[in-house]
Amino acid sequence: MTESESEELVIRHGLRVRYGETDQMAVAHHGSYVEWIEEARTEWLRARGLSYKELEASGLRMPVVAMNISYKSPVGYDDKVQIETTVNRRSRASICFAYRLTTEAEGRLVAEAETVLACVDREGKVRRLPEGI
Repeated sequence: MTESESEELVIRHGLRVRYGETDQMAVAHHGSYVEWIEEARTEWLRARGLSYKELEASGLRMPVVAMNISYKSPVGYDDKVQIETTVNRRSRASICFAYRLTTEAEGRLVAEAETVLACVDREGKVRRLPEGI
């Protein structure tokens, strides 16, 4: 993948930490990050004219088969978080996304994450990634 192709694959998605996503320490609960990166990945697909709904209608599924999150600094209720989503690598039947979460105001690094998704059919048999992914 060339540098210009890599640059083209960056999608930025913003969100605001909701009260229900915080814990008793008034910071975003670690589990919230899983939902945030899923939302960002969905927006990555949508920006390319695809949706999970369309993939499923075509008979394909994209289960997460690996995930890693490295927490760097906390965010709290009402903080704005910016998520950059890029593709690290692909194979015939899987894709690896990288995420960089920062605060919108000062650009402080909040977390880095990576997910690997496989492409399977309704029966769970491995399939080739569709065009556009």
